[in-house]
Amino acid sequence: MFIIFWFILLLFIVASVVLVAIVLLQEPKQGGGLGEGFGGASQDFATSSGMSGGLERLTIWAGSIWALLALALAVVPRS
Repeated sequence: MFIIFWFILLLFIVASVVLVAIVLLQEPKQGGGLGEGFGGASQDFATSSGMSGGLERLTIWAGSIWALLALALAVVPRS
């Protein structure tokens, strides 16, 4: 169980970083997001149903995985 706990903890940390990155890449309601600073699509090409729809779905998946890993960390014994 010791190795399983550390493996889940590692996955949890990776999922946390990925979730933060996905949220920061999303466009806010009033202008360009941080994604434009990294060469993302401009307002001309990214419509409300285009790029943001995929990021929203990815955010939901990443958040769900993060929550499941958090529950697993609470259940799996540390030693």
